[in-house]
Amino acid sequence: MKKFALKTLAILFITASLTSCSNDDGGETIMLKTSFINSVEGPATGGIDQDITLTTTFTAENSCGALNKFVETTSSNTKTIYAQVKYVGECGSSPVTITAPYTFRVNRAGTYTFKFRKNESQFITHSVIVE
Repeated sequence: MKKFALKTLAILFITASLTSCSNDDGGETIMLKTSFINSVEGPATGGIDQDITLTTTFTAENSCGALNKFVETTSSNTKTIYAQVKYVGECGSSPVTITAPYTFRVNRAGTYTFKFRKNESQFITHSVIVE
């Protein structure tokens, strides 16, 4: 009886191992890539505790690309921003332009500077005075 239980456990373990290591589920390829900003438009002033939206455009490598999120680093009242594009599947190599809103809200007055990465060393700068 003890041998039968051990054999059964061994067979279950091997079966579970083979099943869990299988990579033939046909899942789609997902990649995240940096996309630099081509243009930024929006108001130069805004109010405290109000949403302020800047319209950005950037290029995705192909039609599978969509905005995943804006990645930002903050230093005082200055934010440095670029777009992170998520690619799902295989869609060729024809670039597409994406327009997406960048929305922010602040709870104190001041001048806020947004430095959108145009490439590795240049920025598109947009300042907003919040009163």
